[in-house]
Amino acid sequence: MSTNDIPVQQAPFPTAPKPPKTVYTLDGRDRIFSAVLLACTLFCVIAGLWGGCQAGFTVSFLPLFTVCSIYLGRRNARPGVYAGVCGVLAVCLTPVFLCTSGSFIRFLAMCLLAVLSVIWFSSLAGKRIFPGELGLVQRLARQIGRMFVRMPCSVSALFKSDDPRTKRVMKALLGAACAVPLLGVVTVLLIRSDAAFEGLMQHMFADVGQTFAQIVVALIVFPFLLAFGFSTRKDADTQPKPSVFKGLDTLFIAAFLSVPAICYLVYLFSQLAYFFSAFSGILPEGYAFSYAEYARRGFFELCRIAGINLCMLYAMLLLSKKMQEKLPVMLRALATFIDLFTLLLISTAAAKMILYIRQYGVTLKRLGTSAFMLFMAVVFLTLLLRLYLPKVRVLPVAVVTAAIIVAVLGIGNIYSFAAWYNYTAYENGTLPSVDTAYLQYLGDEGIPYLVKLTQCKDPGTRTQAYVQLCDAVASRYFGEYEFVDEKAQEETYFVPSEKICGKLTQTSIPRRRAYAALDALLAENPDFLREYENVERAYVDASDIWF
Repeated sequence: MSTNDIPVQQAPFPTAPKPPKTVYTLDGRDRIFSAVLLACTLFCVIAGLWGGCQAGFTVSFLPLFTVCSIYLGRRNARPGVYAGVCGVLAVCLTPVFLCTSGSFIRFLAMCLLAVLSVIWFSSLAGKRIFPGELGLVQRLARQIGRMFVRMPCSVSALFKSDDPRTKRVMKALLGAACAVPLLGVVTVLLIRSDAAFEGLMQHMFADVGQTFAQIVVALIVFPFLLAFGFSTRKDADTQPKPSVFKGLDTLFIAAFLSVPAICYLVYLFSQLAYFFSAFSGILPEGYAFSYAEYARRGFFELCRIAGINLCMLYAMLLLSKKMQEKLPVMLRALATFIDLFTLLLISTAAAKMILYIRQYGVTLKRLGTSAFMLFMAVVFLTLLLRLYLPKVRVLPVAVVTAAIIVAVLGIGNIYSFAAWYNYTAYENGTLPSVDTAYLQYLGDEGIPYLVKLTQCKDPGTRTQAYVQLCDAVASRYFGEYEFVDEKAQEETYFVPSEKICGKLTQTSIPRRRAYAALDALLAENPDFLREYENVERAYVDASDIWF
């Protein structure tokens, strides 16, 4: 056999080396932060989550925000102006949970609070927003993604240490934890064996189930917050890989934008009378619809067209070819026309909404619609500037604008404003009637104005106000006003509102005011609940005006 017939053994295909496993080495600062963070997390769960995200969340979030800011702050890293604005807005959003009872406003404030806090903490740790139109999204995605990825190594780092004292503490904690099941069995046996010990345990641990649930939730949340803190402070920051996409052809995008632009131009000229009559305060002649239909139609036009235009123009910014970061003249001209048309549509719809409010009063949806119009107007103005100023970024401005609007709506309390406006307009004669059912629908903010309506001149309105107050006491306030038999054998109503309002974490300013108004009414007329409890509930079907 010749040497050429011997098979040659090929080298195996080279495999990519595995990335090194992330291991955190903790110092004294890290361990102090971990302990304080656990305490703050438990405080947030007990006061914030179990308090219904009311005043307790405002009180408990500020220490957590302060602790994370101190830990993540670096001497060499200076947060930028935008990050500083985000940090200030995050602090300004915390009173929203104290000032309003609106669940949707609180939900928006919670989401924006998380986004603003991530931006602020990342900047404190020396990690700035990435360049580009989607740089803010990339930064948020990276920081939140690392929180989940680094969670195992962050928790394991707490139990690893070369310090003998730390090892002894960990062994002691582990031993105590292993004894917990045995403690439960022994405690149950002792409770069954002695009545005095059973009474002591019932007094000491009346809410042991709730306390245990709070601790469990805090222990679930804590590892994620710990991983976010460790990864933000310790992980090296790398720039995202540059995109190889060079952009679509300019002629293709220009042709695409020309189609809706021509349609908008034709539509604008054919509907001049319909649109611009809103600015004069009258309905257009020859159209058979009410103020409500007129305003609704304008609003839904705004939502659909503005949403389509926003997606279309922003996609154009991302996909078009740029010369020195500037758009071609043809694309800028078409985008400018579409942007200005959308701003015109927004202003017209806002004028219609003002006309609508003057005729039918204020509701939450009308105020929310107006706030949304303001937000869209700011976004499209920013988008217009972006067409000519490449350094302008739309997403960061949109986040800040949304935070400011939600802070104003929450701290200013649109629920209370709606109740005040409708009551004042009715008292002044601007509105012919007031919807007492809607005042009760507004929650805590509507109760003081229902109490005021019990003193109005119209007997029908007074009766309806009493009926709505009876229903509110029976349903919304969870039986805090109870019917009891006093020692004097007289049926009276007692007012234990301080039983709940005394707990700071489970109350808010509107609930305080609602209880104070009900307390005052019951003090003046303690029999009103008995007097009106058999009155037929006359609810108004206001589906046509609760827009």
